[in-house]
Amino acid sequence: MNRLLSLLFSISLIGCCNEPKLLQNGLTKKVSKITEYTIIVEEDTLNNKIKDTLSIIEKKYNENDQIISRYQQDVFAGESFDIQYIYNENKKIQREIVTLSEDSLVYIVDYFYKDTLLVKTTADINNAVFQLIQRGWYQYNSQNDLLERSSKLIYINNYTNDTILNTNEISSYDADFLIETKLFDYINPERSRTTIYVYSCGLLKKMSAYNRNDSLIAITKYKYQYDKYRNWIARESFENNKMNYSITRDIDYK
Repeated sequence: MNRLLSLLFSISLIGCCNEPKLLQNGLTKKVSKITEYTIIVEEDTLNNKIKDTLSIIEKKYNENDQIISRYQQDVFAGESFDIQYIYNENKKIQREIVTLSEDSLVYIVDYFYKDTLLVKTTADINNAVFQLIQRGWYQYNSQNDLLERSSKLIYINNYTNDTILNTNEISSYDADFLIETKLFDYINPERSRTTIYVYSCGLLKKMSAYNRNDSLIAITKYKYQYDKYRNWIARESFENNKMNYSITRDIDYK
């Protein structure tokens, strides 16, 4: 019941004000590049805030305001990955080429369409160390608006033949806004959870996370800073009223 009330509240807030018109890059103006710096915020025993850079993400865009590459450096893990996006003749994503820094591993995510609607994505890796099976399915309403996305992920250790990861995530949408995700973890069921997303003026303002017993376990709220083009350049997140992350964005406009 708590989860249902949160979901209804989130839907009621979508599109409640004069939102700026956004391009395919998610911004109000054309850009060539966006660089995001994610900072993790922790407290020591004296309640002093300790900030460390968690990741750096660089995204580049083409003349159609579509992303063409995404490079992410995970500072703590000392790893990185690069994604190149390939488009078809209809200017739809046809393929992602993902390169991982570890062993220079490359895998492909393929996109499949029915007419112009994305209906499925697939990715497979099978080497001496592990198997990775990734599937995505998409459902639409009669107006071709996205209603639901299902994402299946299986990871198998080829040395032991053990299934390390087996999850399914179902995401629900309303007016192109993600409003709910349900994560089912079949290896560790206690990690299964549902998340409700609340928006205001087109921006994510709150997430409420519930465990598999529908008990509220975390509320995350967001605060933003904007530039003169009404695009956000800083976002702070507060989990259960305690700041835990901040993201700053450097936007290179065309």
